This record gives sequence, structure tokens and C-alpha cells, in this order.
Amino acid sequence: MTNTMDGVQGAALVVQAGSIGTLGLPPVPAPPVLVPRQLPAGPAVFVNRRAELEALERLLTRRGDQPAVVVLSGLGGVGKTGLGLHWARAAGPRFDGGQLYADLAALRHRGGVDVGDVLGDFLRALGAKEDAIPAGLEQRASLYRTMAAGRRLLVVLDNVEHAAQVTPLIPGSAGAAVVVISRRRLTGLLVAGAVPVRLDPLDGPQGVRLIREMLADSRVDEEPEAAGEVARLCGGLPIALRVCAARLVGRSGQGIGRLSAALADEERRLERLTAEGVPIVEAVFDAAYAGLPAEAAALYRGLGAHPGPEFSPDAVGAITGRGPDASAGTVEVLLEASLLEEVGADRYRFHDLVRLHARARAREAGETGRPIVEWYLARAKAADRAALGRRLRLADDPGEGAGSEEGAGPPAGEGPVFERPADAAGWLERERANLLAAVRLAADEGWDALVWQFGEALWALYDNRAHLADELEVARLGVAAARRCGNRPAEARMHNQVVRALLRAGELDAAAEAVPVALEAAAECGHHRVESAVIESAGLVRLRRGDHDAAIAAFRRSREINAAAGNRRGVAMQTYHLGTALGEAGRYAAAAGELARAMAGMVEIGDELSQAKVGIRLGAVLPRLDRPAEAVDALGRALAILAVRDEPRREATALELLADLQPDPEEAGRYRRRARSLRGVLPETGA
Repeated sequence: MTNTMDGVQGAALVVQAGSIGTLGLPPVPAPPVLVPRQLPAGPAVFVNRRAELEALERLLTRRGDQPAVVVLSGLGGVGKTGLGLHWARAAGPRFDGGQLYADLAALRHRGGVDVGDVLGDFLRALGAKEDAIPAGLEQRASLYRTMAAGRRLLVVLDNVEHAAQVTPLIPGSAGAAVVVISRRRLTGLLVAGAVPVRLDPLDGPQGVRLIREMLADSRVDEEPEAAGEVARLCGGLPIALRVCAARLVGRSGQGIGRLSAALADEERRLERLTAEGVPIVEAVFDAAYAGLPAEAAALYRGLGAHPGPEFSPDAVGAITGRGPDASAGTVEVLLEASLLEEVGADRYRFHDLVRLHARARAREAGETGRPIVEWYLARAKAADRAALGRRLRLADDPGEGAGSEEGAGPPAGEGPVFERPADAAGWLERERANLLAAVRLAADEGWDALVWQFGEALWALYDNRAHLADELEVARLGVAAARRCGNRPAEARMHNQVVRALLRAGELDAAAEAVPVALEAAAECGHHRVESAVIESAGLVRLRRGDHDAAIAAFRRSREINAAAGNRRGVAMQTYHLGTALGEAGRYAAAAGELARAMAGMVEIGDELSQAKVGIRLGAVLPRLDRPAEAVDALGRALAILAVRDEPRREATALELLADLQPDPEEAGRYRRRARSLRGVLPETGA
């Protein structure tokens, strides 16, 4: 019997029976499982990055009971997205559950990303019906984990800003993997077990290879040096290298050297890294800078005005005005944003192009860099006092005042105090590049008083380590600056340091030519102690040229001037030089007498470093008088002083003299090996 039923759309056949046997109804097919393939194309040209690819392969294919999560981080434009997509597309077939991709920058609005929207897109990609997708974030995340369960799923999240954006998007399946791409280090994810892969700029050969691959012609082979210079000027940053290569591709007749010359101008380098008129590289840094909180942005600008290539926490604290400890959190913000790099313990730097961007922002804000230059000068003065003790310092005592006979004490409140001479010497050596950059910036800006004061304060660095090119440049800049200031004593002193720099470099003829100019300036400056210092230098030049009598006469004249001025240290120092000259002239008995008097004078005023200098010279002279035991004693006392002062040159000399006096060959060999190791840390010198 056949009946019809009302209320059912379409025709329906109803079978009415007392009993029904087995019916052969067709099976209902299961809904298809969607396998998303959302990865966009990677870069058309991809080179290098073998180590990073191996790290991704190793970390993302490991077996475990949790999904593998890797944070691929680095400076904007360093190639993070290119690397992530290159690896993901190659590895994609192994993730048979599908590949999901989201660019959070494209979804960002009003400074944030709605992770719920990303989850909604992922759920649709996995086959969820629109009306089955819940409204709440937690409910969406729960459904996402349910639908991803058991799948070998690869998830790539690009332009992530915060760890909280990632956590809801991590599948629960042990076979899944998540690649997180971010300028930031995303410490929160690392704490939760994610593994970091840091992407650094390309080195020189890798950068050249990228240019070659993009050009696909012979220009790199024709101009290899120019290509290397372009890679260097771009700091190995792939986005900058790609912009340069794209410009060359579009201008097949243009040589690489022309582009290299255009990029050499630091002031315009960023604006020249454009494509179709768009400053692509600068825009990357602008976006990172715009995302900084106010304190971090201010530090970024302050560091942009910093003269040198690296900075310490103390320098950061000086820039913020809050000290290093209170500024540590702000530094961490810049590190997290990949705008700052760590280069060893407590040292930071900018990437070269980021430095140019930070400098431009500093100029816009009116940051001149003078406060940090003054901070370096105050520190250099404090280091000079700690390392060399009592000596003439025109910055402290520009006249002939008896109140600071040897310039022993710092002006009230100026600079920090180094606890030990070795601490001061170590600081000067670590900050050498920054100190030279500070002098150059001061000279460029016309801060002339700062320039010549640097020249005076950095004597402790150059006398100890002999960085010859630096010393000569600083001395010559000091001469010009003191002249512009109209400070005649300072000008004479800087002329004197030119002589000493040339002498230390072994340029005896040039040093001899510079002596008359220095003597004339000294005679005219009206500062007797400066004059005595220049006469001393004239004596040292004559001594190095073998004119012992002229050297002896110069040291005696300088000693007379110091005696008339009541400068006990000056008298003792010239007595030391006189003893040295007499010894080199072969007049050993007279030399020993003068050196003994010099030692007494240095002991009387408490100048330990000069006592060590005199002791070394006694160690060379006394054996000539058949007094080896006294020589050994003098050298031993000198070494005890030098051991805590980081004076490798003088310590090595004392050890070599002591080795010559040792009857035990094994002991002598031990001294010589130690001396060689100390010589190994010193730069080449003609002295």
C-alpha cells in the first residue's frame, strides 16, 4: 500500500508493512577531508642559509609528544620570511595533514591582531562549516585543536608581534610543526619550550652570491670588488641587496661600481635603497621604530647619536640618565625588537643600516651626541688619573698654579673612579674605537675644547698599548682644536704629542722635523712645565737617533725648568731620562747614580708606575756594573707594581731582562715565554 505524507518537501515513498527484512540501501559517503595548501610562493632567488635550513629541518622533524615550535627571528629585512617559506614548501609534502599560513601583518589593525579571525580562517580551511564556527576565541581554539588532532599539520605564522598571538594557533597533534616568523625574539614562547633560530645578515661572499644570482649576467665577475663593496655597504641585509640587484637588473648597462659609489654616501644611503621610488629598506626600520614604546624610542634616538660602533650598559645609562641597571629593561625592548644586537658580554651594537636609520631619527629630534661625548671624556680623564697618577693635566690646571703641583686630583664630581689602574687600562682598551669616534665627532662639530682634552686624557691608552695611527690622528686633531680655541699651552702640548706619536711609530725623521715646531709653540705659550715636556721629547728624539750628548743636555735643561717651577715629579722624571741616556752612552756608573736619585724622587711623591719604569732601567744598567743581585731586586719590584696595572709592554721588557739574569735555564725560559705571550697582545710598533 502506498501513502503520501504531508509536510515533507518533495515526493517520498512510504512502505507500510507488518515486518521488513533486510533492505539494500546505498551507503552515505563521508564528507571529504580538506587538506589545505596555503603556503605562498617563496623568493624566486634563494641562496645560502644552509646552516639555518639544517637547524629548521632538525628541529621541526623531531619526534615527541608535543608539536614542534620554532621561532625564526631577526632584523627586519634579513630574510626570515624567505627562509621560512623556502623550507616549508620543500618540507610540505611530509606534512600530509596540510599546510596553514597566516601573515599577521596583513590582519593587523589599530595596532593589534584578532587571533579569533585567524582561527576562523584556519577552521574553514580545515573544512568547518560557517555555522559550526563558534564566536568566542577559546571555543574556536578548542575546535581548531579538535580538527587538527591526529594530523601532520604544518603551520607558518609570519610577522608575529607577541607570543600571545601564537599560543591559540598551536595544534595539539604531536606530528604538527609551527614556524613562527618575527622581528622579535618572543621570549614568552621560548620559555614555553619553543626553539629559537636566529637569522643574521649574510656575510660578504654570500651577499655577492645573491647579487650574482639575481643579475644572471657577467657583471659580478667583471666587477667583483665593487660587488663586494655593495654587499658590505648593505651590511649583508638581503632586502637591501635585493633592492640593489633589482636596480641593476632594470639597468643592464649600468656597472656595479656606479651603484657602489652612490651607496658610499652614508647620509643618503637609505634613501637610495629604493624600488620604484619607494624607500623599502627605510620603511622596514620605520615600522619597527614606530612600534617602540616611548622610552625605547628615546633610547634608540640617543644611541643613534652615539659616535662609536658599540656601546656598553654604562654608556646606555649615561644616555638615558638613569644608570645602567635602571636602563636594562629598555635595552631589552630594543633587543627583543631585533633593532639592537648583543656582541659579547655587556656590549651592544646596531646593524650598519639600522645605525643610519637611528642617526637620522636622532637628527630629527635634535640629538647632537655632545652629552655622550662629554661622558666619554669624563671617563677617559678618570682612567688617565687612575692609570698614570700624578702628572701635568692642563684640563685641571691650565696655569702654573702650585695648588695642583702634579694635577693629582680630579675636579669635584668629574667622572667615575676606577678602583685599580688595571681597571682603567682595561676600560681604555675596550672603548678605544668609541673614544676615537668621540674625538672625531667633537672635531667635526667644532667642540674644540673637548678635542684637545681628549688628546691629553688618552695618553694613558697610547703610552700603554701604542695604537699608533689613532694616537697620531688624535694629536693632530688636538693641535688644530687648541689653535682654534686660542689655547697656546694646549696647542704646544698637542704638538708635543705629535712628536711622541711619531717617535713611538719609529718615524724618526718625521719626529725630528716636528720638534722645532713643538719647541717654538712651547717657548711662546708661557707655560714652563709644558715647555719642559717638549724639551724632554726633543731629548728622546735625539736619544733614539744616537745623539747621546744632545739628549743628555736636553734632559738636564728640562730638569732645571722643573726644579725652578717646584715640580718634584718633573725633576724625578728628567733624572730618570738622564740616567737612561747616560746608560745608552755607556756611562754606566753615572747612569746608576742618576737612576737611584730618580727612584728616590718617585718614592717620595708616591708615583708607583714611574718607580717601575726606573726599576726596569736599573735592571738594564746594574749588570753592567757587576751588580746582578741588585738588578734582579729592582726588576722584581718593578714587576710587582706592573702586575696590577695592565702594562704588557713594560712587563714584557722587565721579564726579558730578568730572564737574562737567571742562571737556571728552565727559569729563564719561563720568563721568556711569559714575555712572548705579553708581546702577543700588543699592536705592531716601530718604537
